[in-house]
Amino acid sequence: MSLVEKIRNLIEDPPPAYAFEIGPAGLAHWQNGSTRFEAMPAPSVDDIAHLLARVAPPTGSKKRAAAVILPDNAARITLMDFDMFPRKVEEQLSLIRFRLKRTLPFDIETAVLRYQTIPRGGNKVDLTVAAMAVETLAPYEAVFRAAGFHPGYITIAGLSAANLAQPNTITLRLSGLTLTLTHLEGTELKLFRCLELQDGSLDEILNVLDPTLAFLEDERKLKPARIDLCGLGELTQTLETHLAENWQIPAQALRSRAGVVDANNAGLMGYLESAGVQ
Repeated sequence: MSLVEKIRNLIEDPPPAYAFEIGPAGLAHWQNGSTRFEAMPAPSVDDIAHLLARVAPPTGSKKRAAAVILPDNAARITLMDFDMFPRKVEEQLSLIRFRLKRTLPFDIETAVLRYQTIPRGGNKVDLTVAAMAVETLAPYEAVFRAAGFHPGYITIAGLSAANLAQPNTITLRLSGLTLTLTHLEGTELKLFRCLELQDGSLDEILNVLDPTLAFLEDERKLKPARIDLCGLGELTQTLETHLAENWQIPAQALRSRAGVVDANNAGLMGYLESAGVQ
């Protein structure tokens, strides 16, 4: 199991009976082997409740297991390294919270926190840490429970979509005005950047992408084998040309065996990929 597969779930893993991705343009959902999208710009929690009542009304008193995929800006993903890392979980959590305390805009002491360690020899470890504010998570959990679901699997789209990536690639995804870059070295997550853009223009995207590629090349001596693009619309061809001419890196649309991937369902498709749904 890859690092991304191990950390993609912030809660626990239920059977894949229902799956939902909440995004800035609406709700993508999978049930009974079918994937659909319900458009609704900037859906609020109340909007999600109405959508759930319409597309997946309760079928009885028993709660239905569901995967819930939230926007990337709902959580913070941080990569860390330690020369010495304690063995006890309580001490590990205390150290991670100490490192995160000054970098997060929410209370790390009450946040939902999940992490994956990668041993590097001796006592050295690398960590990938996912943190979500309880005040962000709680309303989503509540609306799904009220709709008759047990939201036992909760993650964010960027981590879930990484299940679609191949080793040594970058995924560049634009969802609304949220730009997310993930880089896999082998099966290990080595880079996760999530930024809010002003207008989603080509210049804004290149101002993020080009320095990232330069950093990988200069500091890590790495050149991605490919860049997978998602949600870039009419900018896709321009970006493909830019990458080929300036970086000699091929690019293509992000793909899934389960169906067509777009800005609204990349996390959902990544979840289905990891669950073995084709």
